[in-house]
Amino acid sequence: MRHYLYIWHDPAEQMIVASGIEFRDFLPALLDAGGVLLLKGDARVAQTGMLHVPRQQLPTLASEDIAAWGSHAWADYADDAAAALPPPDDARLAEAGYFARHGTPQHQPRIAVLRNRFIAYAHDDGWYLKLFYSAWSDVADFLAAAVPAAIATLDMAALQRGDAGCWLQGGVAHAEVKTHDIDSVLNRRL
Repeated sequence: MRHYLYIWHDPAEQMIVASGIEFRDFLPALLDAGGVLLLKGDARVAQTGMLHVPRQQLPTLASEDIAAWGSHAWADYADDAAAALPPPDDARLAEAGYFARHGTPQHQPRIAVLRNRFIAYAHDDGWYLKLFYSAWSDVADFLAAAVPAAIATLDMAALQRGDAGCWLQGGVAHAEVKTHDIDSVLNRRL
């Protein structure tokens, strides 16, 4: 994680927007997943076909210069889903392509065949993240493990309600606007 965290939550969309969270911060949360399906990116460790990266290769993926890819998108998949992944058909390719291009799912944040918990769209790894989730508890568990106390304590109840954005840095938390314009927040705060 970077030395700060900007984050807000839209409960209706089952989405958090953040800056400061990098792909490598997800590794502990993905230890019980089968891996990730790269919807957009340029990973050297991706398997052929649907560009999946099995759990064993996630540390290698996290060590790549993901920020150099520009934008990337991924969804985790259940441990036993990899063997059952059907070949991509036109509908699945269209939905994955839509998410990779727009950063928003066409229908819902869950891809049934993957049984995913997360689907993420990021730009310049750590700079901008839109994370869609299937269950709030997965986000809460991830953030509890990923946000170091040195940055500040995140008010999880307020975040879950979607009250306001939050800026955490140097052990202090501040209310912040909810916006996709990460640059405007970072220009004021950094």
